[in-house]
Amino acid sequence: MKTETRQIPLNFPYRLYFYGSVDSLDTDVIIEIPRDEMPLIQEDRKVKLKLIESQYEIEWNCILAVIENGYISDTIYPKTWIDSLNNALLETYSLHEQYFSNPVCGKMPRNRLLAIYKTLRTIMSVLTRTHLRGIIRPVVNGVHPFEDKMEAVSRVFLPEITDFHQRNMLNTDIWKTIAFYIGQNLSLITSGIEIYTKKDLLKYHPSLASFILRKPLLEEDKYVLQDYLEKWLQMTRDFGTFTSEGTNLYCKEEAIDMKKEIYLTSKNYYE
Repeated sequence: MKTETRQIPLNFPYRLYFYGSVDSLDTDVIIEIPRDEMPLIQEDRKVKLKLIESQYEIEWNCILAVIENGYISDTIYPKTWIDSLNNALLETYSLHEQYFSNPVCGKMPRNRLLAIYKTLRTIMSVLTRTHLRGIIRPVVNGVHPFEDKMEAVSRVFLPEITDFHQRNMLNTDIWKTIAFYIGQNLSLITSGIEIYTKKDLLKYHPSLASFILRKPLLEEDKYVLQDYLEKWLQMTRDFGTFTSEGTNLYCKEEAIDMKKEIYLTSKNYYE
């Protein structure tokens, strides 16, 4: 079932596309801008987006993207990266009423190393104000070796957490985020299944329903998620041999920049 069309701000100068879960609490939107309007520096991209949102009084959850030859070629990071954003729009475009035709014509191959790293970083980022902060904070940034980050997360025991103490996120939202990322990443790495909606996440991981649907959590729910975390940690260890060189991380002929949270092309790093 499609959602009702949201009203585009008057005189809005860009094409935009709704994507993601149809029943999400947020309205996720990709704003397409020309290549020559995308700032080179990441912080400038964030500023540009905030200016657009302020000028047109947009309250959606927006992201800027450049779309060329039927594929997303650039976007704001580290929120997401081009392969996952491209495929998310392709897969969920039809779930929403749209103003413009789908500009994406096909799937992009996923960089599994980046998907693993983003899951790890997401878990770490929401734990920085918990009792685990002494373990997490020293290695949370992308300048630290991947192995140190894995070691820190392996010491996490989720049932101990009663409050994340994050200023801009509710605890229910954080639990949902952890569960979604872990379930999504397990499906991608172990089965090649890409998940971009809550409905599909629950299809493959029904035991995570309390988290995904933001229900009151019982102690046994947290033990379920702890089991998922331990499965994810083991899956990651089994994935391959990780090599950290400065901010770059390599595994199975895939390369990423851990600081920027983007993948590196084979042209620049393997030729």
